[in-house]
Amino acid sequence: MKDIFLIMNPGSHSGRSRQTFDKIIKLITQSGVDFEYHNTLDLDHATLLSRDANLKGYKTIVAVGGDGTINAVVNGFYTNDGHRISEAKFGVIYTGTSPDFNRSYDIPVNIDEAVDSILKGKYITIPVGMISFEPPDLTESMEVMHQSTVHYFVCCANIGLGAMLARKANGGIRRKLGDFWGTLLSLVGLLVRFKSVPVICEENGREISLSKLTNLSIGITPYIASGIQVPVHFTDQGKKFYRLIVQNLNLFCIVPLLRKVYSGKPFINSNYLSLDYSQQVQLSSPQQVEVEADGDPVGFLPCSISFAFDDLDLIS
Repeated sequence: MKDIFLIMNPGSHSGRSRQTFDKIIKLITQSGVDFEYHNTLDLDHATLLSRDANLKGYKTIVAVGGDGTINAVVNGFYTNDGHRISEAKFGVIYTGTSPDFNRSYDIPVNIDEAVDSILKGKYITIPVGMISFEPPDLTESMEVMHQSTVHYFVCCANIGLGAMLARKANGGIRRKLGDFWGTLLSLVGLLVRFKSVPVICEENGREISLSKLTNLSIGITPYIASGIQVPVHFTDQGKKFYRLIVQNLNLFCIVPLLRKVYSGKPFINSNYLSLDYSQQVQLSSPQQVEVEADGDPVGFLPCSISFAFDDLDLIS
């Protein structure tokens, strides 16, 4: 079996990702390492390719693309019960627009350096988040019925406005204005008109009622999206997610909110913005509330969010 399998997304970065493929293939070919590669048709295809590569016993499986590609390939490493399919290492050659995952784990963005890291194969072990959706009711809409019951993430899951932001920013505004400004302007526009939703958060038998929720971020890495940074402080007492809650918003809160989430500096919890930590949460709502993971919508509440049983070996 070959050592390395590259899963390459030609649609990443509005199609500009494809321009790097020849260079990547040339660099790995020159190294003499035995490898194969395959272009994806879409993100679901990337997950299928990743799962197949895990089953076939490749030593290293590499996502070549952006955040969506990274997430799709990671999902191919796991079964529905949170266990790894194989002992393969996960690598990233980033060709997207916002390398939040790379910044969190010091993965080089430069193509030459990224390929060199893949070839060296040094790795760290990282936690992976697991979203378990309840089986959909047959009376629900077709969109809800076709959601996957389990989805994994390596950066952050968002409940509420986050899914709408991902959909709007991914829809083309970032192509015109760039990653930072495209996401920021999309966020401001949504904050002004987003209608808050009621969400119930349960952890360790304790129920938290978020009656006017704008967004709940449950994450692992400090970078959420395009410059938004959470001032996380994890302890070594077991794995924990951070819970960043935005709620009870009015027009007077928007400017200070943006300052805080883009500065990355510690802040004092307030009525509209708070930060806490959890090992596992269950989320529900009387309304249809969408869930986003690592930049793409993945389903609807209710769901539970926990850590996968097996960590991931990440080349870094």
